[in-house]
Amino acid sequence: MSETLRVGQALFENGPPGRLQRYLGLTKGDQRNIGRRAFIVAMLGWAPLIVLAGIDRSDGVTSLLLGMDVHARYLVAAPLLVLAEAECGPRLNAIVRHFTDAGLVPESELGRYNAAMGFTGTLLHSRVAEIIVFALAYLLVFAAAFSLPFDQLPLWHKASNAITIFSPAGWWHVLVSLPLLLALLLGWAWRFVLWAQLLWRIARIKLRIVASHPDGAAGLAVIGYSLRAFSPIAMALATIIAGRSAQIVLVEGALPRDTTAFSAGLLVVIGISFAVPLSFFTPILMKALQRGSFEYGALANRVGTVFEEKWVGPNRLIDSSVLEQPDFSATTDLYAIVANVYSLRLVPIDLKSAAALGTALLLPFIPVVFLALPVEQILAELRGLLF
Repeated sequence: MSETLRVGQALFENGPPGRLQRYLGLTKGDQRNIGRRAFIVAMLGWAPLIVLAGIDRSDGVTSLLLGMDVHARYLVAAPLLVLAEAECGPRLNAIVRHFTDAGLVPESELGRYNAAMGFTGTLLHSRVAEIIVFALAYLLVFAAAFSLPFDQLPLWHKASNAITIFSPAGWWHVLVSLPLLLALLLGWAWRFVLWAQLLWRIARIKLRIVASHPDGAAGLAVIGYSLRAFSPIAMALATIIAGRSAQIVLVEGALPRDTTAFSAGLLVVIGISFAVPLSFFTPILMKALQRGSFEYGALANRVGTVFEEKWVGPNRLIDSSVLEQPDFSATTDLYAIVANVYSLRLVPIDLKSAAALGTALLLPFIPVVFLALPVEQILAELRGLLF
């Protein structure tokens, strides 16, 4: 990984728990088998719970089938975290490759750029990081499972006898399902941390940027596409939150205000977190805006002065031939370029990318809205839109 990232070369597709998956033969070389792995994750985390729930107690399966939070976590969120490799990894690779492909990194800075890439690649392949991810996953599971009051455990999770604490389904949940989900989440958290540090190091490089670039971010707008790349991860996190909200609505009949506020705040924090690394380029963009405003502003002023001296004034004769003069189109083109400078964004985030991330965060809550509102009220509101 000491050389520049090449087209098609994997970087952010790697990371925990990738090493374990290769050891188990789930991935081989360039064969990612993403669809098959997503299916295996869903079945491994969810199907045994259904089977085991009926072994210990007759009402276990019914209790579990009504657990909307369980279905959201293991049938939707966990597979999404695997499927995200097909969307997120290649997009992030393309973004970091763009720095050299577009000439943003001058030859004098290629050494620092390659060093940053090599450092990131090494940590993504780190065996120690993968061990820490699994250790932390189990630590979090046991800390949560054994600190939670017994009466707050779902019915399917409790043993029907006094010999063990958990039912067979409960033990599978504690030992397999939940650690697997957390390992996937922590693996993406590790990728995100490395993505953030990579952008931080690239932002310290003397990049060759153009203040008048039509993308409105001095040629750095492509970095904002990372919000689209992380949208599947955001949707997986939002699905877990929405699943819990749906379960509360199903049990209590409504969503408490405190829970609504907490969920909304959590979604905002998630969205902001994905956007924070893009602010690392704000100092560069501020300097580009300051320098460009003076330089392009002065150029526009000089050209405008010459244009007015030639074409503006009470004694200037204007006829149809004026429309054929190149002065007008040249001046218009120049002013359009200068306008790009003055409209330069200080954070390389475009509206479409922000909308994609916002949609991913809100989409899982549509079923919650339909659960929380009575059907009669929904129909009444829809009729109100028409009459």
